[in-house]
Amino acid sequence: MKRLTAWSALLFCLFFWQLSAQAIEQIDIRIEQWATEQLAAEGFDLALGLTPSGIQLNATAKTLRLPAPINIIKEVQLSCDKTQWLASQLRCESGQLRFNHAQLGQQKLSFSLTALPDAAHYIFDVSGLKLAGSDMSVEATITASDWNVRVDATGLHLEKIAPWLPLWLDETQLTTLSNWNYHGQLDIKATLHGTDSHVQQLAARWTLAELNFSNDSGTQVAELLTGQGDVSGEKTNNGWQWQSAIHLDGGQSYVDPVFIDFQANPTKLTTTGYISSDLAVLDVPDMTIEQSGLLTADVQLALRNKTLSKLNITLQQADFESFYAVWLQPFTLGTAVDKLTPSGKIAATFEWQDEQYLFDIAMDNVSIDDQNQRFQIEAINGHLGWSSSEQQASSDVQWQKAQIYAIDLGQAAIKAQSKNNGLKLTEQVSLPILDGRLLINAFSLKQRSDQHVDWTFDGLLTPISMERLSDALQWPRLHGKLSGVIPNVSYKQQQLKIDGALQMKVFDGTTVIRDLRMTTPLGALPQLYANIDITDLDLELLTRTFDVGRITGKLTGYVHDLRLSNWQPVQFKARLATPENNPGKRRISQKAVDNLTQIGGGAGLISRSFLRFFDDFSYQKLGLSCTLTNETCDMAGIEEAEQGYYIVKGGGGLPPWINVVGYTRRVDWSELIERLKAVQDSSGPVIQ
Repeated sequence: MKRLTAWSALLFCLFFWQLSAQAIEQIDIRIEQWATEQLAAEGFDLALGLTPSGIQLNATAKTLRLPAPINIIKEVQLSCDKTQWLASQLRCESGQLRFNHAQLGQQKLSFSLTALPDAAHYIFDVSGLKLAGSDMSVEATITASDWNVRVDATGLHLEKIAPWLPLWLDETQLTTLSNWNYHGQLDIKATLHGTDSHVQQLAARWTLAELNFSNDSGTQVAELLTGQGDVSGEKTNNGWQWQSAIHLDGGQSYVDPVFIDFQANPTKLTTTGYISSDLAVLDVPDMTIEQSGLLTADVQLALRNKTLSKLNITLQQADFESFYAVWLQPFTLGTAVDKLTPSGKIAATFEWQDEQYLFDIAMDNVSIDDQNQRFQIEAINGHLGWSSSEQQASSDVQWQKAQIYAIDLGQAAIKAQSKNNGLKLTEQVSLPILDGRLLINAFSLKQRSDQHVDWTFDGLLTPISMERLSDALQWPRLHGKLSGVIPNVSYKQQQLKIDGALQMKVFDGTTVIRDLRMTTPLGALPQLYANIDITDLDLELLTRTFDVGRITGKLTGYVHDLRLSNWQPVQFKARLATPENNPGKRRISQKAVDNLTQIGGGAGLISRSFLRFFDDFSYQKLGLSCTLTNETCDMAGIEEAEQGYYIVKGGGGLPPWINVVGYTRRVDWSELIERLKAVQDSSGPVIQ
């Protein structure tokens, strides 16, 4: 007998035994091979013995082939001390099974079995299965049409589950998982319903304790995660419908660049979705994320062929400070907004489909304070919209006050429309700046394909008091007004450029700023470039403001090729001098002489002592120039002297006259700054 079904052999033995039970106490059968559609065995030995309580059954097999994913087990030993055959029903109330499996290792199980072969109905209960450090029990009911299984596993050690993984994962998945380190404990209870070898329904509840994992690069890490969850699913013709819930309430995780403390912010994720059998279609029409103290968000998403095709996110009103710290700040490191102190409430919607997106952020009494003290804005209300497609998104935002560096900005409002990755104003913006206003007539913003943002606007700056501006910037108090027509301001490739000119009426003269531009204006090292022309400043007003000694007359000049790095001068060509056509009285005090001498590097010496008794002197012209490069200033005056250069040349009025001569041709910029700070400590003028 080479091939015989197991049940046929067993039934034949039991029937034969019933006919001659009084004459036979034990039957031994050896079958070299037997097979069914689902089972196959080699080296099968069956021993049946008669006992007062029933039939004793012992069976062994060298190999036994079972349905996937178990497949082949070896060294099989099965025993049942009490086997009963009653009305076509076979029962084993207490059995033992031993076997060896490539992944499961050596196993010793206890089981009970009820079989109705004629009806193809089987019920069994297995306990003692050792899996990844846990004891697992399985209850199953199998009929000709379907089967049901209940699994209960306690204390699964995830790090010990690796030998089992080849039963369910392919080579690609195993390779991916090999790049991770993980350990923790899992308790799980699951029920499964299916037909043949296919699962049709499932439901599971699990509890997770002290989960730790990390990938090789350290970009995804978790420590001591705890939580629980459940999942249920039902197979359809082409895939699976499922519902799941996950609740994490302990431990910490880092998924570059976001860090979450689940003990401080317990998180719950619930989903309902569908996935096709070939994994080509994934639809999640209902997902809710709840993070205590952080956010509540509703999500819908869809993937086609593992590529995102749709994503909708609705963020319910959240505390902006907490949301920024966890979900925004990590993505802004190295930018101008990576160190903010925000407050207020925000809500948002985001819609993405087929590479096009639309979002809207609603703000409720939001304030933003830059920790580097570059800007501040308070009491923002309204909403800001953005669209990457032809569909328009509107913006309507107001704020109470703001500040850029030390300059106060007042209450303002913006109304705009966005489409095709751009934004344009729909109404003029009137922005208060100190005691003046910046009127923005046209503003447009565009996001480039490299994600950088360009913008332009034109407008008008109404007169701003130089007293207010100098006080805000902590300068010596200047007098006059700053105003100008701004034909175009543009920001491209991190460079801010102002076409046209800004005009200041200061000290009864005119100062015009042209070619003004900045690079990385809100970065760590902003650069400013400009050309400045100065006409007919009143020296008496100027010297009174800076308290360097009284000088009367006019002053004209320029500061060209100016460059400031982090607001400190590093380059310029500057010259200030008496204008050629300068009628009127020109006088200079001894204190001013002394201070100019100090700047020019001269020694204090009065060659004619009677001049000590004069408060001031007549002069013909004065001037000083500096070319700054490489932290060194090359200095010159109005003309060359026999030794040195003239800073002040006497004449132009009644005696006494005085000349001030500078001798230092090259001086370190830092030293020159110190001289300017200490002009009042000069020892006196050089009198000729």
